[in-house]
Amino acid sequence: MPKDGNNTHDGILVLAGKQVGLELTAYLLEQRAPVRHVLAATAEDAALLTLCRERGVPVDIFSARKLAELAKMRPRFTWLLNFWSPHVLDAAALRLAEHRLNVHPTLAPHCRGNDNAAWTIRRGLPAGVSLIEMTPAPGIDEGDVYAQREVKYVFPMRGAELHALLQREIVGFFKEQWPGISAGRVTPRPQTGPVTTFRRQDTEADRKRGGDDVMPLREWITWALAHDFSPRTTAEVELNGKRYGLTISLQPLRQD
Repeated sequence: MPKDGNNTHDGILVLAGKQVGLELTAYLLEQRAPVRHVLAATAEDAALLTLCRERGVPVDIFSARKLAELAKMRPRFTWLLNFWSPHVLDAAALRLAEHRLNVHPTLAPHCRGNDNAAWTIRRGLPAGVSLIEMTPAPGIDEGDVYAQREVKYVFPMRGAELHALLQREIVGFFKEQWPGISAGRVTPRPQTGPVTTFRRQDTEADRKRGGDDVMPLREWITWALAHDFSPRTTAEVELNGKRYGLTISLQPLRQD
């Protein structure tokens, strides 16, 4: 069993949210992985809460109080796995485990931070999925890479479509890579290449434009596509004092 000073480490702490969190937690349980505790991202993760309770796995909704309680547990955890939970952990929380891994829907270091699919399209960057070491705030997705894979996407693609594609890819990629990572056969390596980082406020500022803003046609099209996630989350434009949600549909023409 790995040792760190006088503390032994054993088992897995999972932070999980939404469908990705549900599917990957279910995978670990199917593989009889030593999941000792699960923290659901929110109370809305009802299926995850039910799964853990049915399987007899201790589960709680994420809170600072629960993290403090877990910090007092012995032994601590061998792994902390973040499956689509949005909560940012500080250095003290990361010390709950000897190793920490986050499933990240970009080809890091491209598009660190928030709204990864939107910014991948918006900037015309390569898409991908990465399994990265978790680092404490205020750093954003800066950790070493255990494994990553580029995911091809074809113009035109809406932000919602790329987001869904990357979710499917990250689930399959983790299942493929986890046996080697957990067995210690994979050494994480530093991220290389150009870094881009985006926060939620960057996304909100970019998707809301005035009617007199000028963009080249191709940029305007990719702007509208990138921010098209749902009827309530689209590109927005202000015209005559009113704001309008904006979506577009591109249809290829027959080449007669």
